[in-house]
Formats: sequence, structure tokens, C-alpha cells
Amino acid sequence: MTTAHGFTPEFRRAVARELEDLSEDILWTEKAHFAHAEAHARINLWLGLTSTISASIAAATVLTEAAPVVTGAAALIAAITAGLLTFLKPREAELRHLTAGRQLNALRVRARQMIRIDLATSAPDDPRSWRSLPAEVASEKAKIDGEAPALSGRAFDRARTKIEAGHFEHESDSTQRS
Repeated sequence: MTTAHGFTPEFRRAVARELEDLSEDILWTEKAHFAHAEAHARINLWLGLTSTISASIAAATVLTEAAPVVTGAAALIAAITAGLLTFLKPREAELRHLTAGRQLNALRVRARQMIRIDLATSAPDDPRSWRSLPAEVASEKAKIDGEAPALSGRAFDRARTKIEAGHFEHESDSTQRS
């Protein structure tokens, strides 16, 4: 059967399937960015704590009769970790990954709304606008990916663990699958 616009009823389902596939791709990339952000936050914390504690030890031992080796070692550790913080900039990397993850999350929500609202069988037929929905989502994902920092396989592994454990499923997801 063909509609007045020349589209078959399967067209709506095909557009929805494409949006679902894009949503799955977005989910994996989004959660990998969040995993990368967590890793950078831990690096920042440990380097910052090590630097602060070492600098404090170096300063405290200068005023005591501690061995100069202790003061020197603590100062060296403080300098190395402070240098690593400056060079690696883990806080900035964390924020870039968080931003990408949040943008991807918003895009995934938009894709879900397209599927559940714009393509709902109770919604009026508008096949011409449906055709642009997957392209719009794919284009926005490509833009976000192009501006985002690179991801590691390790980040995808951490994301996979959480996704497969069901951490990001909505109760309504199970009622939508039929």
C-alpha cells in the first residue's frame, strides 16, 4: 500500500529503525566519553593530591632537622607531579569529554523523541519530514564527534561493562519494544 505522498507504511518503521541504530551508536560513544572523563578526573585527583602532599612534606621538613634527602625527594616528587598536571591538563581533558558526552546524551534524547513522538503511529503522516530525521541526527553526531577528543578502546570497554549491566536503560524502554 502506498500513501498519497508515495511512501509505504514500512517507510515509517524504516526511519524508526535507522534512528534506533543511530541512538545505539550515540549511546556507546556517549558513555565512552563519560568513562574517559572519569579516568581523567581520577588522574587529576591523584596527581593533585600527590603534588600537594609532597610539597607540604618538603615545606615541613625544611623547618625541621630532617635529612636533606627527605626534603629533596618530597620537593622533586611535588615538582614532577605539578609538571605532569600542567603538561597533561587532566581537568581540561575531563571537561572536554564531559561536554561531548552531554551533547551526545541530548542528541540521543532527541532521537528517542523523534521515534516515540514524531514517528508514533498516532501522529499525522508526514513522510517528507520523516526522511530528514536520520540525516539530522547523523549530521549532529558527526559534528559532535569531530569536535570531541579521541576515545580509547579502554573507555569503550568501561562503557560496555556499564551498558551491558543495564545501567542506562529506562523502564519505558521495555514497553516500547514490541
